[in-house]
Amino acid sequence: MVTTESRQACVPLPTFQRVLLCTDFSETSQAAQEVATRLCQGRDVQLTAMHVSEYGPMAAVTEEGLDYILGLTAKEHRALQAVTLQMSSKGIQVEPVMAEGTAAALILEEIERRKIDLAIIGTEAAKGLNRFVFGSTAEEIFRRAPCAVLTVRQTLSFPSSQKHGRPVVFSTDFEDCSLHALRYAASLAEMNRSPLHIVHVLPPTAERGEAAPLIMKEALRQLAVSLPADGTLPHCEVLVGRDVSHTVVEYAKEQDADFIAIGARRKSSLAAHLPPHRVFRIIMTATCPVLTVACEGRSVQHLSAAS
Repeated sequence: MVTTESRQACVPLPTFQRVLLCTDFSETSQAAQEVATRLCQGRDVQLTAMHVSEYGPMAAVTEEGLDYILGLTAKEHRALQAVTLQMSSKGIQVEPVMAEGTAAALILEEIERRKIDLAIIGTEAAKGLNRFVFGSTAEEIFRRAPCAVLTVRQTLSFPSSQKHGRPVVFSTDFEDCSLHALRYAASLAEMNRSPLHIVHVLPPTAERGEAAPLIMKEALRQLAVSLPADGTLPHCEVLVGRDVSHTVVEYAKEQDADFIAIGARRKSSLAAHLPPHRVFRIIMTATCPVLTVACEGRSVQHLSAAS
C-alpha cells in the first residue's frame, strides 16, 4: 500500500502559471473559455487570449473586397475584446493577442515566445472519428507544442460554480511519453483540487492469470510513490478491456472525471504511448476535456516492478 511516508521527495511538479487560450469565438471556443476561466480564476495566472484571423489585406482582390475584409477583421477585434472583458471581470489577468496567418504556426510561435505552460483549445466533434475533420490545427498544436495542451469539445459545459473533487484520470502504459505526462496530470489535479486516478489497461487475456493484474497494480503504485508527497494519495486502478481508448473513456465516465490526461508522441505516429487513433478517439469521445503532453517518444523498458 502506498503511504504518504513512503513517497519519495522529488522535484516540484510543473506549474501552469502562463496559460494560452486559443479562440475563434465559436461555441467550441466558448466551452474552452469556460474551462480556462475555471482553472485560472482565483490563481496567480497570466492568461493570453489569442485569436488568429484568416483574413487580411492580401485576401482582398478588389476595393470592395478590402472593405469587406476590414469589416470582418474589426468584428474579430471586438469579439476578442469581449472575451478579454469577460475574463477580466472574473479577476483573471488576461492579455489579448490577435494575429493574421496560419493558426497552428502562429499559435506555436506564441507558445514559444511567451513560454506558455498550458494551451487550451476547442475542437469539433468528428463523425466517424474522421482524422481530417478533427482538425489539423488542434492536431498540429498538441503534437508539436512544448507545453501541455488541453482540448475541449463543444458539447462540454463547465459552470464556474462547479464543485471540486471530480478526479483527473491519467492513463499510462509505462512508456516514456506517458511517464513524462504523469507529472503534468498530477499538477492539473493539484491546480484543480482534484484527486488523481492512475490507470493502466490490460487486455482480456491477461485477466485469466492472477500475476499480471497484481504486477501492474504494484507498478502503478510505484508511479504514485514517484510523485511529490502532498498528503493526497493517487488512486491506482488496473482496467481490463479490448480497446484502450474505449476502456479509459468509460472509466472516466463512471468516475465522473473532470479531466483525462494522456501522453502523445511528438510529431510522429509510431510507437506512441497511445497511438494516434487512440489519442483522437479519447479526445473525440471523452465527456470531459483531455490534457495531452507530447514528448519525443523514445521507447523505454517497463518498470522493474512490472518485470
